Parts: sequence; C-alpha cells; structure tokens
Amino acid sequence: MSKIQHKTVVEEVLQSVFSEFGQRDSAPRRALLEALSQLATSQEGFTAHELQQRLLKSGATVGRATIFRTIRQLMDKGVLDCIDFADRTRLYRVCGGRILDTYKHHHHMACNVCHRIVDFQFCFPKDRLNRIGEKEGFLIQGHSLTLYGICSKCQTTTTKRNSHCG
Repeated sequence: MSKIQHKTVVEEVLQSVFSEFGQRDSAPRRALLEALSQLATSQEGFTAHELQQRLLKSGATVGRATIFRTIRQLMDKGVLDCIDFADRTRLYRVCGGRILDTYKHHHHMACNVCHRIVDFQFCFPKDRLNRIGEKEGFLIQGHSLTLYGICSKCQTTTTKRNSHCG
C-alpha cells in the first residue's frame, strides 16, 4: 500500500471515528483530521502541545480544550496510544496497525533518550495472563505493554560521546 493510499484509509477511519463522536464537519475538525492523518502516516509520536503547534503552523485555529478532548476520545476508541516516559513526557501515537488491521494487537518499545516508539507483535499467552490475574484476585480484561530502553541510534551516539571522556 502506498503512502497516499495509507493516508486515505487512515483519514476515512478517523472520519468515521469523529462521526461517532457526533462532531459536525468544521474547519477545526478537518484540520485535526489532516494533522492526525499525517502523524499516522509518519508513525510519529506527538505531545498535545506539538499537535497544537502543528495546527497553528497550518493556519488552523483549534482550541487547547478541543485538542485534549479529541485526544481523550481517540484514546477511548483505541485509535491513539499513550506512552508516558520517566521524564514526564507524554507522547500520543496514531496506531496505524490498529486502524488498518482492525485493531491488530501490538505493544511498544520506547527510547528513553530520543522518545522513538517502535511497535512489536509479541504477546504473553492468554492463559498465562489469566493465571497472573487469578493469583492476585483479578479478572484480566485487557493489557498494554511498553518496554523502555535506549534505541540503537542513541546507543551509538552515547557510546561515541562517552568515548571522548577518557
């Protein structure tokens, strides 16, 4: 699938999700749709502030409350994932796999240095998750997993930087 086809499919899915919210077709909604479609295609993580800045650069006027409400609604619908870093950075990500592959289940690896986020497809067997829940008196209804570390690019940069400190 080409990037243009991917973006069109993402836009259609986002449009249908926005319609579920009962939002009317407005300039702010169209601007949000366009910005989120671009972010989904690029698979970039973004903060609410970065989304607002992107919208301002495009000439759109979208209030901060509208941005946060839209983010919350999209998270509730499983379209956005949220990754919280130890440095208090909160990144959101339009998960194209979920959008394009009917909510294909995946998890994330997140770089503590550059905040790069990578999807991966490993998951614990359901029976193992249920045993963990039973042991603690929980009925497991779902899960998400984010592994934090340092990506290969940042490892290389850190190694080069530290090698000059000798």
